[in-house]
Parts: sequence; C-alpha cells; structure tokens
Amino acid sequence: MDIKDKAVKFYIERYVIPKALILDKPGFVDFKISGKTEVFARQILVPESFFINLERKIISGRGDAGRKIMYSLGKRFGYRFAQLGRFENITDHPGEKVVKWVDIASKFVGGTYATDVSQTTDVTTKTVDYTLRNFVICEKLEYDYFLATGGAAGVVAWILQDPTIEGKLYNSKFDSNGDHVCNVKCAPYDVLSQSFESDFFKETNVDDLKPDLREYRAFNAEVNIKYKKSFQSYLDAGLFKYKRGIIKYKEERFFLMEVSAIYLLEMLFSKDKDLLFNTAFYVGNNLFGEMERNSLETVLELLSALGWGEVLDFSTRTKKRIVINHFPWTKWYKEIEFSMVAGLLSGIFSKISKKETVFRKTGLELSNGHLTLIFDE
Repeated sequence: MDIKDKAVKFYIERYVIPKALILDKPGFVDFKISGKTEVFARQILVPESFFINLERKIISGRGDAGRKIMYSLGKRFGYRFAQLGRFENITDHPGEKVVKWVDIASKFVGGTYATDVSQTTDVTTKTVDYTLRNFVICEKLEYDYFLATGGAAGVVAWILQDPTIEGKLYNSKFDSNGDHVCNVKCAPYDVLSQSFESDFFKETNVDDLKPDLREYRAFNAEVNIKYKKSFQSYLDAGLFKYKRGIIKYKEERFFLMEVSAIYLLEMLFSKDKDLLFNTAFYVGNNLFGEMERNSLETVLELLSALGWGEVLDFSTRTKKRIVINHFPWTKWYKEIEFSMVAGLLSGIFSKISKKETVFRKTGLELSNGHLTLIFDE
C-alpha cells in the first residue's frame, strides 16, 4: 500500500467511519456518509450464515435462475444504498475527480465487509476492478452473487451514473496466508463482455429505488426505547469483537446492511417464501438461541441492539406474541410479510422453549409515527 492509499485509509477509519456510523443508540444502528442530507440510513447487523445458507440453497435448487435472483438483489440493494446514502457521483465530480469517491466508498464498505478492499478505476470505460480480501459470504462460499458481485455493481452503477454497469467475480482463491482473495470487475455490460464470455447477469431495473427522504426520516427517527444496551455496549463488553474489518460473535461473522435489503429480498423471493423462512429459522435456532438460551429477554435486547428497534415479548400462557416497535421502515413496508424476521423469531423461541414455535406477522401499523410489527404463534 503506497503512502497515498495509507493516508486515505487512515482518514476513512479515523474520521469518516466514526462520524458516519451510530452504534451507541439502543434499538438503532444508523449510517450517514454524505453531508447532503439529514437522513440517517437504518442498518441492521446480519449474521453471515443466513446469506451463506440462503445463497447456497437457492442456487442448488434453481441453478442460474437462483444466481440471477441473488445478483439482482445485490445490484438493486447496492444502487439503493448508494442512492439513499447520497454517495458522491460522477455528476458532482466529473472526469477523474470521481475516482476519489470510488475509493472512499470502497474503504467504507471494507470497514465491516472485508479485511481489505482495493480497486483500480478507468473512468473512460466506466470500469472498476476490485480486489477483495476475506470478503463476507464469499470467504466461505468462494463465490457470492449477492454482495461481492451484485452489490459492488450497484454501488459503481450509482457512482458512475450508468445502470448498465454489471459485475463479474473471478480469480476466487485462498492465498499462502490462508486469506481468501478474489476480484470483481464492474463495467457496462458490453465492456464486460469483452473480458468474459458468460456467467454474468443484467439487472437495469433501478428506477423504482429512489427513496422518499421525508418519510424515511420521519418513520425511522431515533427515540429512547425500553432497553439500555446498544451494539456499542456489546462491543465494549467483548461479546462481539471487531478486528481488521471483521465483526464476529465467536465464529460467526456479522456485517452491516441497510434495511432495504430485507424488503428487496422478500419481494424477489415471492415464490420462495418458505425457503426464506426456513433459512432464517435455522439461523435463529442455531445462533441466537444459543447466545442466551435461558433468557428470552436478553436475546430480545440483543436483537434490539442489532438495529431491530424495540423488540418486546407480549406472550401469555395461552398465546405467544412478539411486538417490534420502531422496526426500520421503507416504502415497501406493505408489500412483504417479513418472513425473514418471523423465521428468526421462530427459531429463537423454539430453542429457548424447547418446543417448536412458528410465528407469522399478524399486524402492522404506523399510527404512532413509526413502524410496529406484530408476530403471533
């Protein structure tokens, strides 16, 4: 790494990331990288095993159609995230000036997704070639159509203001140090076709992603909730560890994800809702349920700290009910059934109670100025 790269990396880690990420507010994990807007993008901390299992299963079951679903999810999510975060783009910084913002976005993503993200950018051909080291999901699968490929393409498509920019992952391997390293090339489809013959996809449907910033800000406003622990509390206590761009609970990696991904995921999985639920159930049962198996409230406080809002148990002897106040809102809130959330809650309850429990969303409201979700057995 040359002196200039070190200076940029230091600037990102020391000044940009601490100001952009809010980790010390119970119920909320928020992100702000651009000074252009007062909107703080709602984040959740997601266990890597959910997407590892989901991607493996959808591809095993549906082949190229499954790969296309995961790629489309990533491309749309990456574009939406960059758009919502108001990442600087080539319109603001024409010509070679935009290269700095590609680098800043890369270093920020590397903050929780990888031990290192580096890239070369050719503005003339609208090409960005990434080198990813120990990138989340891809490190375990040795491929990843969701974040490493589609997500990268979406971010670059926004920064270079060209929805035809797509992504292709190649040279996936482990080096002599045991680190997983791969490359992802992002470029317009016709440029990408000159380097690769196949195994990459098109996804140019991004026109519906623009957020309503006024509503997003209003329904996602930070407030005080019942719980006192934030994600920063768990970092300080050592339950979660952060080192070299990797967040871990024991052997499980977690990463930050703007909540639009949950909504986009379920809309794309409209024909595979059972797969979505069952994958989340497995993770809830085998990960969260193990964390505090004898204390449901402790687990619910942890879910709140991971960015879920205020997660409350309203169960009685005859009926199990979970209410989530201040769950991260997007404009698609009426279009999904929150199957991922229901699956995680079901897995957690089943583990703690030692009895299979299946939750489904039974209620949804905005009457108090925030999104409330109700899940009943």
